[in-house]
Amino acid sequence: MAFTRPPGVYALPKEQRYTPLSLVKSGVVGFVGLTQKGPTNTPVRLTEAAQFRHVFGRLPVETYLDTAVKGFFDNGGTECWVLRICHMSEKGRGEIARTASLPLRDEAGKLTIRVEALNEGTWGNDIAITVNRSAPRVETLLTLDMHEEDLLATVRSTHGFRRGTVIKIYDDDRTEYRTITEIDNRKKLLHWRMDEPIGTAFKSGAPTYVEPVEFELCAETLTEKEVFKELTIAPAADTYFQRAVNEQSRLIRLTDARRDAPISERFPIAFGPQKLSDGLDGITNVTPDDFIGMSIGPGERYGLAAFEANESVDLLAIPDLFWCVENSTGFSTTNDAYVVQEAMVEQAERMQNRFAILDLPNRGEYVQALQWRLLFDSAYAAFYYPWVLVEKDGEQTMAPPSGHVAGIFARCDEAQGVHRAPANEELNNVLDLSVLLQDSDIGYLNDQGVNCIRSFAKRGIRVWGARTTSSNGLNRYINVRRVILTIIRSMVNNLQWVVFEPNDARLWKTLQTDVAFFLMGLWRKGYFKGRSPEEAFYVKCDSEINTPELRDAGMVVVEVGVAPVRPAEFIVFRISEETAEVGPVPGE
Repeated sequence: MAFTRPPGVYALPKEQRYTPLSLVKSGVVGFVGLTQKGPTNTPVRLTEAAQFRHVFGRLPVETYLDTAVKGFFDNGGTECWVLRICHMSEKGRGEIARTASLPLRDEAGKLTIRVEALNEGTWGNDIAITVNRSAPRVETLLTLDMHEEDLLATVRSTHGFRRGTVIKIYDDDRTEYRTITEIDNRKKLLHWRMDEPIGTAFKSGAPTYVEPVEFELCAETLTEKEVFKELTIAPAADTYFQRAVNEQSRLIRLTDARRDAPISERFPIAFGPQKLSDGLDGITNVTPDDFIGMSIGPGERYGLAAFEANESVDLLAIPDLFWCVENSTGFSTTNDAYVVQEAMVEQAERMQNRFAILDLPNRGEYVQALQWRLLFDSAYAAFYYPWVLVEKDGEQTMAPPSGHVAGIFARCDEAQGVHRAPANEELNNVLDLSVLLQDSDIGYLNDQGVNCIRSFAKRGIRVWGARTTSSNGLNRYINVRRVILTIIRSMVNNLQWVVFEPNDARLWKTLQTDVAFFLMGLWRKGYFKGRSPEEAFYVKCDSEINTPELRDAGMVVVEVGVAPVRPAEFIVFRISEETAEVGPVPGE
């Protein structure tokens, strides 16, 4: 039933200027590793294991990334981001990853179009290209004579011609090419640019023909085939080959090598299937720098650093690290693996919105693994031991457990929340362990901050520990640290409305109320200890912490204390946001 009101003056509902605080999604992993293909500077979002092979293919060598991604989804994961790395820098030795390519030439043998695989790797060498110059799809006749300097042609029919179409005007003696800029269907007129007048006269009774000049390009592999029809060389056309192919193809990209040349010299000649060549993987000589990468700006982010711009990720994993120690000439010692893991931890500590799941070397003696763990002391990372035996493409293989454990994190987050310790959960699709640990071994390793994976006769293979690598008692448990990280991420994401708000007592009161209401909801769900809210958390946002210096700098600060371990034993952190500049606060 429609809602009606009598005539009158009514105030419109006030616009909501802020977003109520809510928990952001957690259990989203950022994987970095080696793949056959895929972008090298943009993480790709996956929501199921089958997408990995479709986007990233399969390397001829057995690395661990695809196993880890599958293990993540098998164990409860619902979303992850994958970033491909390969050796890209000219510094150092060995091959540099390179895209396969093929030059397309015109009738004079000059390069006119360059075809390249979509990204680096030898996979591009299997792409075959075919160019066809089929018969014109339409053809018409000149109905009025054309004279030198004319800018239009009167034809029998304009049907099938489009703006941007390159047309060929010819009789028995001469040929000219123009690009249509306007079509008058009523008067049967084809117009072209004013700076390209016709150079020679054409007689309508010659006869003189007018037809579009287009070509067809096919790119195919053993499993995929892409066909692009009615391509033209005119940049203004909807079917301009560079734009039409690059926007749609998942195999190749094209570059117009002669954009400023005359139209008549830019058409590629037709040829049968010919494969791209010179693609290189850059896999067997990747270096720690390739994994660590850099973040210069949009389109210039590589390796682990590319995830600094991804706010969705709250877990980090690099399962291929120890494959590189054994197989890459770019890793001279195991210390190179330590450098990469240190970069993971450093990013997590600096950004304070993610957690690193670290693998240990696949050593038969746990004492050796323990020595590696002692290199780290951080509340933002955790180790898991030993490696797991899984089935891959019908064969059994050992793999680091980080991907499978990340799935456990996501499973527990979804079932209860980040306050649930990701432990005492069975690992799915794991056949066995590389080392069978005794109770005494597990007790010792757990006491040293190594989370064990244990096999039970009737309960399967389970994660049997939830400790960080921190020596600080308040930061000892993974779920405690992740509660803090999730609250910080949620507050940062949901307090963007503060920007440009007046930084005064009214804003502080609003922030304190909203954050307290948010934490109250978490306390009722069991995120904090304490029989009352006063024992579980506190929020402070007033003139004491928002000093005149901070306000003059355009910053507002909220101090939060939560008790995820014991009542009234608060872990304190501060969130700051930019605001509008403000003068003295009334009442000061």
